[in-house]
Amino acid sequence: MPKVSDAHIEARHQQILEAARACFARQGFHQTSIQDICREAELSPGAVYKYFPSKEHIIAASCLDCQQAGMEMIESARSQGGTALQALDFLVEHGFGMLDQEESREFMMMSVQLWSEALRSSEVKDALLSGSYDTWVQGLAGLFEQAQKEGDVDPGLDATSFARIMFGLWHGLLLHKSLDPDIDVNACAKLMQVLYHGIFRTPAETP
Repeated sequence: MPKVSDAHIEARHQQILEAARACFARQGFHQTSIQDICREAELSPGAVYKYFPSKEHIIAASCLDCQQAGMEMIESARSQGGTALQALDFLVEHGFGMLDQEESREFMMMSVQLWSEALRSSEVKDALLSGSYDTWVQGLAGLFEQAQKEGDVDPGLDATSFARIMFGLWHGLLLHKSLDPDIDVNACAKLMQVLYHGIFRTPAETP
């Protein structure tokens, strides 16, 4: 029997994940069965179970896909050259701008479903935290710390807290955008940039 190539395995892996994401976005996690995913992917249950032993494993794998995409975007921002704030500008413009793209609608719907599922399943929660939150929080905090070293940001501010706030604002906008497609994402991105280009440059004052 000929050996299955790594490229074939990866292609089939992605085929199943894309089918699952479409089902999750359309029906939600609880309403989606393995049979639904098989029909969407046009594969037999045996073919799907060969790669993923359960629906939870598919959800976790989707989180890892998000982690890879996040790492690539952060690395792309760093490779642009310039200051750390310019790298943050790149991430804000691309990350917020993504929410304005029609092809991101499915991703937004699945994200909302994923957060809900993470409250029920510890496996999904752990995958979400390690595969998305930790990647972005660490990446953003690293850029913020670099900006502090470059003298562009108040060194008294906590870099990790900044990262969580920045990521939280993006998540909040994702939720609002999924409910109201008319939200002006570009205006929100500009206000985010005002924070770290302006307010965060000044010494922090405790209320």
